[in-house]
Amino acid sequence: MAVVTGAGSGIGRAAAVALGGRGLGVCCVGRRLGPLQQTARQAGSGSRAVAADISAEDGIGTVADAVAGASVAALVHAAAIEGIVALEDTDRATFDRLVATNLAAPFFLTQALRPRLADGAGIVFVGSVSALHGRPRHAAYAATKAGLVGLTTSLAAELAPQIRVNCVSPGATDTPMLAEAATAYFGSMPAQEAEQTGAAEMTRVLLGRVGTAAEMAAAIVHLALDASYSTGSVVTVDGGFSAR
Repeated sequence: MAVVTGAGSGIGRAAAVALGGRGLGVCCVGRRLGPLQQTARQAGSGSRAVAADISAEDGIGTVADAVAGASVAALVHAAAIEGIVALEDTDRATFDRLVATNLAAPFFLTQALRPRLADGAGIVFVGSVSALHGRPRHAAYAATKAGLVGLTTSLAAELAPQIRVNCVSPGATDTPMLAEAATAYFGSMPAQEAEQTGAAEMTRVLLGRVGTAAEMAAAIVHLALDASYSTGSVVTVDGGFSAR
């Protein structure tokens, strides 16, 4: 079976459906039961929804209990929250919330599910190009995504050769999270400035468009199931943004 967090929408949902299409039952994890049930139906036979807040210890336990006795072939950490806040406006509660969801949750869920991972299983963290490309008002969020890079390389070393650990680093992707981020980032700008800034952003993407959740899911599934000689890798899927 597969376990996918953040499976209620966006990249997490696309990854869950893609893994289901490969014949795996998928444990679809997230905070809202209704969207998770929709994902589980799309993922197909043997898939189910598990509502849990994995930023909390009891949520980690809920997921571990849900897959007790199962053999997990793929573990995808797609759950994340965005944070676009200036340095001077970032309080401790905001910072801690980002760390709890984006970094601590993947760490402790991996720890909890380690005994259930099959030999040859693939773990995939969903990072962000923000880890390597600076942007104003993005420091705390970017720091959590940079942390996933370190987590990827260190766990790859610790869990080898039985378990492979990789990271997909998406660029701008057409998801509800991107829409919320755009509103937060551009909403305070005058309309003309926002339009010019957005246009400038797109000139940096060699393919000239944002990605789709399905395109990110394709990379995730490849690393989780097919890339049998890849571990400790960070694969950038950003339409050429990083190459510009």
